[in-house]
Order: sequence, then structure tokens, then C-alpha cells
Amino acid sequence: MKFPFAVFLSVLMLTGCMPPESKMSRTKKTGDDSVSLISNVAQEDLSKGKIKEDTPSIKVALLVPLSGESAAVGNAMFDAATLALHDSYLAIPSEEIKAQIVLMPKDTGSTSGETVKVVEQAIEQGAQFVIGPLFSQSVTAIKPTLKEKNIPMLSFSNNKDVAEPKFYTFGFLPEQQVERIAEYAYLNKLQRVALLASNDAYGEKIRDSLIEVYTKKGGQVMPAELFAPSQANIDAAVSRIAGAYNNAPEDRRFQAIFVANGAIQMKNILKSIRKNNLDLKKIKLLGTGVWDDEDLAKIPEMNGAVFPSSPPELYDVFEKRFVTTYGYKPVRLASLAYDAVTIVSKVAMENNGISVTALTNPNGFNTPAGGLVRLLATGSSDRKLAIMEVTPDGFKVLDKSQKNFSLQ
Repeated sequence: MKFPFAVFLSVLMLTGCMPPESKMSRTKKTGDDSVSLISNVAQEDLSKGKIKEDTPSIKVALLVPLSGESAAVGNAMFDAATLALHDSYLAIPSEEIKAQIVLMPKDTGSTSGETVKVVEQAIEQGAQFVIGPLFSQSVTAIKPTLKEKNIPMLSFSNNKDVAEPKFYTFGFLPEQQVERIAEYAYLNKLQRVALLASNDAYGEKIRDSLIEVYTKKGGQVMPAELFAPSQANIDAAVSRIAGAYNNAPEDRRFQAIFVANGAIQMKNILKSIRKNNLDLKKIKLLGTGVWDDEDLAKIPEMNGAVFPSSPPELYDVFEKRFVTTYGYKPVRLASLAYDAVTIVSKVAMENNGISVTALTNPNGFNTPAGGLVRLLATGSSDRKLAIMEVTPDGFKVLDKSQKNFSLQ
């Protein structure tokens, strides 16, 4: 579903209250560009979500790809953001609501140039805060414009290189995923690991993070293989890893293989592992959050593999809520939009504004879909992740995530 450049989500302008829990849809009003939430069920709790007429409004731009190659992702994120705004206002007594959010969805299309154009439009239309965009190159592109106007941003990027004060990254950072799984693996006596990853920026970041974490702990990452995306290159990389394993003394062989690839490439990697006779009963498979994919649980060789992820029980509740509301299953990234809007709404409602001090509360936020997270003054973010195990029946929690930041 495509939306015009100047699309306003004036969610709170419907008879002074939020719509109830029910099926919702977005409808473009005839004669203007506003988008509303439509409901066919009467509001159950009139003590919540009701907005006083003199409550100040805060305009927040939501930058997501509503057209182009990533349109399906962007529209799911838009739906999640809409749902989060609805839920946020129904979660607080009406008399405590100090501000109302007007969400302004903007289609970033497929290029950074399009993102720059729509953020300029959002600013002209009064945006005071930006949620999004999705891609790090677009974050970099719009920073100068936002800096000039002193407008903060909570992006969906997972690249901490684009983070700086007032420009926060909200994606799941690869470095934190590596640190969490490496800590768990090392404590469980997996002190020597090999690495397989694609020969790209993500793979290099995983490699560097893993080597740094394991070296500090006194462990070893050897060998570390980056491969170009073809079966021949995967076979060559796995062959070198198998050679290193077979040629080492038994007490110096690596005990696990860390793989930084998702389900599609994982099938090719496992094919090569079988071809090279590496015994996965003796060698543990470790991964990142890209393994949070139901297809992986269907692969027999993945049984017993472990990876870090947000608390699954929270995401399951979000997913069911989303499906009930919209009638389709969301992409995983939609949860980021849900949580980001929840945080911004909470801060705005409680403080009559979106201040940096409130956003960077050291206690963080227990978000409804992703769990505990806090935004740091540097612009990076800190998440508490669970350790998951792949089983024939799906994913199982091996080690729960922390519930607060005071435990560290």
C-alpha cells in the first residue's frame, strides 16, 4: 500500500479518544492527507486514552519504506507503529496524559535521496522528532538536516557507527549479540571456536567482535573464514576449517563453529559441513539473531545450536496482537517500530515533550516486544538478550535475559 509524501497520522483527533482494541485499518480521508484508525467495537475503558482538548500535540515523523523493494517491511513497520500508539494511550489513565503524539508517516522509498526529501517535508510540516529510517546510509544522509534544526532521531539501524548524541540506533547491534553468545559459550567451556561468515561488512564486524571478546577472555577464534556467496566458496571455506580441525591435536581442536548467516545460506553451509565430515555431535553451532527464523528449527542438523535473541515470550505476544489486529503475520523488524513508538509515546505523555534526558534514562525501558533496552548518551543502545536453543519443537530459552540494568 503506497502513501503520498505528506501523510499525517492524526490518531488522536477522533472524538478526543483512542480507538479500542479491535481490527484496525488505515483509511485516507477524502480531501486531505490524514490517516485514521478505524474500529467497529466500542471502547471498553473510557478512563484511559481520552485526550483533553488543551493537551499539546507533538509531531513525530515515521520514516519507513512504504514503496520500492522494502515496501512489505516498511508497511508492516507502519502498522506496528500505529498499533503501538493506540496501545500506549490505552495503557495510561487519561488524567496523566500530558501530551499527544501525531505520527507523520513518510515514504523513504528506495534511496537515501528520497529519505532526505521526505525528512525535509516532515520538518516543514512541524516534525519535532524522527523515528527511523531503516537503513544506515539513510541515517547518515539525513543527519545534517536534523542537526541544523536540532531534531533528535531514533533510527532502526543496527550499525553503531552512525550513532552519536541525539541520533540513536535502535536495531539489534551485532556486537552486542556476539558479546552475549560469546560470554555464554565461554562460560560453558567452549573456549576455542571457528568462524564462518559472509565476506561483507556484517561478516567483518562479527569476526572482529568475536575475536575481541574471546581474546579478552583468554579464548581463541581460529580459523576465521569469510566467504563470497557461492556454494564453491562456502565449500572451500569449510574445507579449510575441517583441515584445521583434523590437523590439530585433539585437545586443541575448536569446540564450536560460529556462523553469521541466516537460514538460506545456512542450508548451504550445512551441506558443506556434511561433505567435509565435521561431526556436529562434537562441535557446537553458535549464531546471531539472524537465526531467529522458524525455518532453521526445521533443519535436523541445527538441533542443539544456540543463538542470542530478545525474550521470545514478549515477541510472541506482540505477534499474536499484530495478527489479530491486521490479519497477517509481521516481519521481525516490525517489532522495532512497535517498541520505538512505545518508548517515544511514553516519554512524551509523561513529560509533555521528548527530552534527551528522559530518552537516556539509565534504567532503560522494558519494551513490550523486545524486552529491556536503554538508549545511551553516545547514541548507541544497550539490550539484554536471552540465549535460545534450536530444538525439534522450535526454540527453547537456555538462559533468560536480565530484567534490569542494576544487575551488571
